[in-house]
Amino acid sequence: MRGKIKLKNFLNKAREKNYSFLLLCHHNADPDSLGSAIAFSRYLTSLGLKNRIGVSQSVSSYAKRLLNFAQVERNPSVLEDVVIIFDTSSIEQLEPVEVPNDRYVIIIDHHIEKENPIKAHIKIIDSSRTSTAEIVWELLEYFGFYDEVSAKALLAGIVTDTANFRYANSKTFKTVSRILERFDIQMGEIYNLVAPVTDENIDQAKRMAILKACQRMEIKKVGTYIIAVSKVSAYESLACKVFLQLGADVAIVGSDKNGVRISARAKENLVKKGLHLGRLMEKVGPIIDGSGGGHSGAAGANGKRNLEEAVKFLVKEIEMFLKTLG
Repeated sequence: MRGKIKLKNFLNKAREKNYSFLLLCHHNADPDSLGSAIAFSRYLTSLGLKNRIGVSQSVSSYAKRLLNFAQVERNPSVLEDVVIIFDTSSIEQLEPVEVPNDRYVIIIDHHIEKENPIKAHIKIIDSSRTSTAEIVWELLEYFGFYDEVSAKALLAGIVTDTANFRYANSKTFKTVSRILERFDIQMGEIYNLVAPVTDENIDQAKRMAILKACQRMEIKKVGTYIIAVSKVSAYESLACKVFLQLGADVAIVGSDKNGVRISARAKENLVKKGLHLGRLMEKVGPIIDGSGGGHSGAAGANGKRNLEEAVKFLVKEIEMFLKTLG
């Protein structure tokens, strides 16, 4: 893996200089981003290096149980010498957190770099990986650091970013195998750690959001395929998942409350045929004066304006793709 030797040498220097570290996750941090930060934080602590974890704006509902493993600060001021950014492909995904130009920046990510990537002194990026957690595990293996809590946090990231292994590849399973060979961890424990909210404990706000999303849903047919589009004030990704469960092939849900947020989901059969929502969301970023990205079957974007224009763009692009399938 490119960059790991440089990172190891830098961490040795950091111990000599007693540098402090801020580990940053993107807005609405998911288990991959947060789990990676937690695992790396535990490694830095083992070296005697002062560190803390920060998230931009919020933590996703799937990652909240990981907060039992570490203290996490929302929208932190960057006071540390070194900033490590996890699972984040653009600087906009860190807003409102601002990283001063004089900080030493390290990026660990599995997304393909954009045209205007985040500037960093060390970049460890491997787009062949299905999660950032896999990269962090390989780094910790290289450093000789084995910790069960870290392993659980990383497994949580792998499970969620691969959609329960639906988007996993051979490298994913090799990583999971090495973790399970090292620790006596039952995968049932990991699934409980990141289990989606069930009907029994879903709160009223979420139920209302889903019902309103269904009420406002627009259905667009392209051949035998169905695109479901809606607008809510919150819980866009949850609404997308519900729409797929109801029978949609692609779901797009937006919100313009306190800025613009858009989530999109697609069924696996369309992903296998070439649909890549993450790449479409990258194009949406400039439209909404923000940024977008994600995976082929699940992606999102955050910005400041032009929700309707962005949704129309997404629908048009997806319709064009679906028409090529006949």
